[in-house]
Amino acid sequence: MAEETQYTANTGIANIATANPNLDGTGVVTVLTAGGNGALIKKVYIKAVSSTTQGMIRLFVDNRTTAQIIKEIPVPAISPTGVTPSFEIELDLNFDLQSTYILKASTEKGESFNIIAEAIDWAYNSADVRKDTTQFTTNWGSAQLAAANTNRNGTGTLYTVYTAGTSPTFKGSSLKGITLIDTFSVTDGMIRLYIDANGGLGAFLFREIFVPASAISDITKPFERNIDFSDNDFELQAGYSIKASTQVAEAYGFEVSVTGNDWKYLD
Repeated sequence: MAEETQYTANTGIANIATANPNLDGTGVVTVLTAGGNGALIKKVYIKAVSSTTQGMIRLFVDNRTTAQIIKEIPVPAISPTGVTPSFEIELDLNFDLQSTYILKASTEKGESFNIIAEAIDWAYNSADVRKDTTQFTTNWGSAQLAAANTNRNGTGTLYTVYTAGTSPTFKGSSLKGITLIDTFSVTDGMIRLYIDANGGLGAFLFREIFVPASAISDITKPFERNIDFSDNDFELQAGYSIKASTQVAEAYGFEVSVTGNDWKYLD
């Protein structure tokens, strides 16, 4: 009998060589596209093909409308020889990419890099799936925060970042993590995260993240913070949302993203 959950390797390969200083997702190159239920991107391998100067490699998620930055990787200056290897790095990404969404990449400097993403897609064998089998569909949400909001009581400008799959189709959503990253130089401030029941109860503050002032350059990473739930997923009720606000209005805004899996049963 065939396995009820069937996995297919999905290996993304791309070369990036055109200088791109943008953090807004323009000019990026496709590495990998997720399958029908989503893709688990286990690792990303980055290997320089030539000499490098100090710069950045950037990874983005494209929802087929806009691309949002999810990771920056500093690149050191290295001149490879017969006994000195070129720059390389192996990233344990463990990122759930939503169905049909695209992993993309760019390089700050006009130097050649190979980007290889190791991922798996999955599907359910309808002939062998038991009625009580848990089926997962990747859910990814994001928002760019720009308008200042000094409130902590759930009022003012809040941005919807993520919404759990709705009942009765889905029973809830298992959140893997929340990523916050600024896309330009920022001043001291605060990012606030809320849970909203979407039923008139309002939004309830549950986390505050201090953001220190930073000045981004071609060799300086922006502020980045990852709230990791992978050891014990955060279970969000069906239809509930994660919302966010920023204390200080920034010209280009903060990008906040949440990755998770909605789940359901066949019966």
